[in-house]
Amino acid sequence: MAVIMITSKKNYIGLSTDTKPTADTPPGSTFKESDTSSEYITYDGTNWVPDEKVNRYRITNPYHWLGQPATAYNVIPSSAGITVVPGKSRIMRAYLQNRSASTVSACIAGFFPDTEWIAGQWTDATTTLADDTTDAQDAGTDDFPINTTTISDGHIIGCNYPFGLVSYDMTTATIGAALEGVIEYWNGTAWTAIPAIGMAVDIPRVAGVQWATGELIIMFDPPIDWSMAGSGTNVSATKYNLRYRSSAAGTTAGLARRIYVGVPISSWVSLATNTEASVRDYSPYGLSIPDGVTRLGVAANLAVGTVSTVVSTNLEVIY
Repeated sequence: MAVIMITSKKNYIGLSTDTKPTADTPPGSTFKESDTSSEYITYDGTNWVPDEKVNRYRITNPYHWLGQPATAYNVIPSSAGITVVPGKSRIMRAYLQNRSASTVSACIAGFFPDTEWIAGQWTDATTTLADDTTDAQDAGTDDFPINTTTISDGHIIGCNYPFGLVSYDMTTATIGAALEGVIEYWNGTAWTAIPAIGMAVDIPRVAGVQWATGELIIMFDPPIDWSMAGSGTNVSATKYNLRYRSSAAGTTAGLARRIYVGVPISSWVSLATNTEASVRDYSPYGLSIPDGVTRLGVAANLAVGTVSTVVSTNLEVIY
């Protein structure tokens, strides 16, 4: 096409179902869809194309997700990534490389600030939750128990939004050859176990696999039938609750210094070592950022829920 000089333009707003104007529309004019937040530009006054205001973010992450930043309450660690705005920021393309020494599962990680979630200890014998949000969100060593030495005890995390990414900064490891675990969500009627196959990065689930010291993450796509609330005294009726219990008890309880909560926005399962995943293209409308998310980064770990020191992932997003 011939080069056109833009001397004036018009800015329109309307629904995605509206016909974009072509009469008396100068080249360079824009149209924003109020219901999708997508923006279009016309290069000739007649034809409209997506107006991609390209921002590029690259990160090489040597952590499972955040490392062990042990920040104070509501202080977001720099390893959480770039600042994003739900409803406005949209991911157009994503590139991911696994530079780890092993096969990993990975995700574009959305970070929820501390104000969006709570946590506490679950006592199964009395079906009671004791709030311990303060200890989960501060940097006190060994002050948030993951479990106890009693079978079926554990902890609950409740969030204002469906989530599927948790970083535990473990400062005391569990001990016990018999220790096993189960992780459950509330489906509106009952606590429902998420099987190992439903986890991209699993909990320490089977006998002999411990909650080791260091950053330990779990990762899963939020179940489609996940409902707010859950049975039990003090379980929040206004949160999406996730419950971990020791289905077989150990001899030493695991203790965490800090917990962080997020959600996988787009995930890759079993990405081989030294492999670049196929480009994910979300045009023309882009992949939306979930409500509540304030930062965008990358998380990855071995499929088994355990600490690994060889994780390294490269992420590039166009947004």
